[in-house]
Amino acid sequence: MCITSAGSGVRKYNYSDKEGRGGFFKTGAYQEQLHTFYKREGIGMAKLNKKLYVRVFAIAVLICLISMIGANVVNTNFGSIEVMDLNIDDSNGNNIACTIYRPKTATADNPAPCVVTLHGSYDSKETQDYTCLELARRGIVAITMDCDGHGDSANYKTNPMDAFFMVTANPGSNFEDITTSPGSGMCDVVNYVYNSLAFVDNSQIGITGHSLGAKMANACLAYNKIQEYYGGVNQVAAVFLMGNQQLAVDGVWLDHLNYDPDDTPNSGDEIPLYYDVDYGVNAGKYDENNYSTPDAGAPKNFYKSNNARTMINELDNYNLGEGEAVEVDKIYKGTVQGSDEEYIRVLYTPTETHILNHYSLATTANLVDFFQNAFEAPNPISNSNLTIQFKWMFNTLGVAGFFMAVVSFGCILLTTKYFGTLTVKKEEEIYVPAAPKGAGNTALYWILLAAGAAVPASFMLKLESWIGGHLGEMGISRCLFGTKIWPQGLTLEQGMWTASAGLVGLALFFLGYWLIGKKNGVKPEQWNLKISLGGAGKTVLLAAAAVGMGYAITLFAKYFFQVDFRLMSYVVKVPSSDDFLVALRFMPLFAIFFFANALCQNLSNMIAGRKEWLNILICCVANIAGLAVIWIIQYSVFIGTGVLKLNGTRVMLSWPLFINLCICTIVSRIFYKKTGKVYTGALINTIMFAIIACANTMTLVCNNWWF
Repeated sequence: MCITSAGSGVRKYNYSDKEGRGGFFKTGAYQEQLHTFYKREGIGMAKLNKKLYVRVFAIAVLICLISMIGANVVNTNFGSIEVMDLNIDDSNGNNIACTIYRPKTATADNPAPCVVTLHGSYDSKETQDYTCLELARRGIVAITMDCDGHGDSANYKTNPMDAFFMVTANPGSNFEDITTSPGSGMCDVVNYVYNSLAFVDNSQIGITGHSLGAKMANACLAYNKIQEYYGGVNQVAAVFLMGNQQLAVDGVWLDHLNYDPDDTPNSGDEIPLYYDVDYGVNAGKYDENNYSTPDAGAPKNFYKSNNARTMINELDNYNLGEGEAVEVDKIYKGTVQGSDEEYIRVLYTPTETHILNHYSLATTANLVDFFQNAFEAPNPISNSNLTIQFKWMFNTLGVAGFFMAVVSFGCILLTTKYFGTLTVKKEEEIYVPAAPKGAGNTALYWILLAAGAAVPASFMLKLESWIGGHLGEMGISRCLFGTKIWPQGLTLEQGMWTASAGLVGLALFFLGYWLIGKKNGVKPEQWNLKISLGGAGKTVLLAAAAVGMGYAITLFAKYFFQVDFRLMSYVVKVPSSDDFLVALRFMPLFAIFFFANALCQNLSNMIAGRKEWLNILICCVANIAGLAVIWIIQYSVFIGTGVLKLNGTRVMLSWPLFINLCICTIVSRIFYKKTGKVYTGALINTIMFAIIACANTMTLVCNNWWF
């Protein structure tokens, strides 16, 4: 959210102007206050200490190295797991990017079970490596894959529903007759594992996924059951769903796949194909997307629902009746349609939201419990014995190191002869707003600051819904795939909102100027906004070099250690060439916000006389306050009533903005104090956050130019 206020700090003080102008500013008090502020905060050329920045950069690199080494050690379980990238062609000849976790105990002479996992929508394969790690520690081969249109897999689709295809329990013969490969590539990966990996026991192949990935697991199961009906082999032995539900018709689970060969509903030729596989469902008590049923109400009561009972009653020896609850965490065992083999059913209900499923200790423990009961784990370990929390720690440390590296390297460049022309030469070249004087001005300062936080938040969800609500050629929401220029639906919604928030911030900034600043003698030229063509070019080069250094470290981490830097789904990864070109298109949208934000913060809100850490804290809080209110309203109501008050997906997927809106404040401030201009920090923020946003979501081939 853009921070804005009255701009009450009027103008920079000229020490040669002994008479001064504008009330308070003609006294020596402001001169002394400003000089003290400059000295305390280290503003001015004298403070461009190259040795200091080199030391900070070295610390940042060291932090990143600790992150790489630590994450790699945990990720490979001290070298007992081999982690490597794998690329295969799907049935249409398009690339599917995978990462395979192979325990070194899995060999052709000693084949192991295998689990294929798929991420949720707008995510990538890296977000499933916690799952893979814990399975591989137990001797199970694990493969995480990028869904088509996501991550490093081929981006070739024009139909977004190829990735969001929702198979039901009564598919027709052409249910996979779309431009994607079956199960958005999952069936092809399973088939590759079944036929090509000698170190895998192909009678023990499981599939799992989160959200969209769970939908695709259902589609993969349906595809395999139909192949089996026509004389082929069902290559899937176990299914575990995270944050999604069993195959259904109109929200009602069926205990079988109701296959309709002639695509004519209720024609009497429907063929029941029963789920003779092990099946588990992980239903978070506060899942925003699933598990609300008419008979049970909120997700936290899902275990009491007819759908939950249906899953257990698929087993011949259970017949839970109306009013009976499924026993959570219990492994139910039994035959299916008189089969010779026993299968398991289990329902887990961790106390967590949808987005936490594939990162939480609880869900990871549930997944391990399920597959160790479904398969013969070569190295069984208690499901409470987890190490992913250490990988979280090292991954998160890398995010901090990345940001430190970008900022410190940018500061090092400012000490060079070439980029040194961008720095201020005298303290007084930096405009520092004075604290508002008088009750009226003080009140107006806080009112406009609050408005800068509240106004953008008030239209955030409405604007995103308006963009996403426009239908494309196939009657499909634009939120799924965007436009020809901006072919990422989620990034487009958030980019349009941040641009709008920036415009609101600019409006409030100039309103404050007209109401207070102009009356006190402020002139716009005192904001030091003029920049030469050469200065603009150097600013672009410096910003690109600073961010480029951060990504060079990230590339090193990927190439040598097979890790990235991340906090949950906030992933700092090297973008593909296609994603980088997409990020360039989004940069103008993000630039509006980050330039407006830097202007408002440095020329209005961060005032002299206030400690710098307090200035930054207030601006960070104001930046995220509106978003925080949205989250508080959403989850306080949801936890209390089980009903979502606001759009579940859009609120849930906005959480990375908390990181961006705080980090951008710090970056902007650091470079403003060294250059006296708002441009360098704003441009670094624009490049950095546009790449982060675009490198980790869904990109499609779009034909429409507008919503």
